[in-house]
Amino acid sequence: MMRPFLKAKWVCAGTFAVLAAALPASDNARAADIHLVTENYPPFNFMEDGKIVGVGADQVREIMQRQGIEFSLEMMPWSRAYWLAENRKNHCVFTTAMTPARADSFSWISPLGGAELLLVKKAGTQVPSSITDIAQTSSVGTQRSDYSEYVLQNNGFSNIDYFDDIGAIIRQLTQERLDLAAISSMMFHTLIEQGVDVELVHGFGDIIGNGIACHPDTDQALLGKMQNGLNKIIADGFQLKTLKKYAASSAESAQLSDN
Repeated sequence: MMRPFLKAKWVCAGTFAVLAAALPASDNARAADIHLVTENYPPFNFMEDGKIVGVGADQVREIMQRQGIEFSLEMMPWSRAYWLAENRKNHCVFTTAMTPARADSFSWISPLGGAELLLVKKAGTQVPSSITDIAQTSSVGTQRSDYSEYVLQNNGFSNIDYFDDIGAIIRQLTQERLDLAAISSMMFHTLIEQGVDVELVHGFGDIIGNGIACHPDTDQALLGKMQNGLNKIIADGFQLKTLKKYAASSAESAQLSDN
């Protein structure tokens, strides 16, 4: 069944190699019908050999190329990417969690997959045992305009520190300037695989669906073509293949850490 596009009025040098601060990077300099923006957040989106790749980026590029849509693709801090999609026509930000708080702000192309939000700490540090006490006493780092802000606030967290990129959060955490970091489950397993010294504290349970969030005044015909392209890569197995490609090593590290 063809799925209509959803118009909603609804992981430094060494161990931090993949989390290096993202310099502005673009893909495709031709005149663009759609401007796609994203952040450095492996394994969803990150730089490899000068190219933006990852669970989300690979799917989005495949969609646009299959549908013959001229596009630009640029990496920048999340807060800037999110602002552009909120405020500029024909701009879309990914990989974006589809939370109720974002319902009225975007037109959605989905699903690109999903992940659970986790709280992690530097290995060996101490935090309270109950989530209620954690929420009341512990500092937690998150990105501006990220879906984790919505989850944390709904769970009673008040001592939230905001950052422009995930790399800064992980640096602050490992330097013990933060008690906790709120990150996706796939990011956590990527950090473990890289040997970053973090431990799981709490998972919030729900799997948050991800999508491409576009300015609501973006050309509706283009949005329809994008959703049709996503439908096709789901139907022919490209999405599943991509998810398995980036999740395989993470799943292996998770299994090893559980033993």
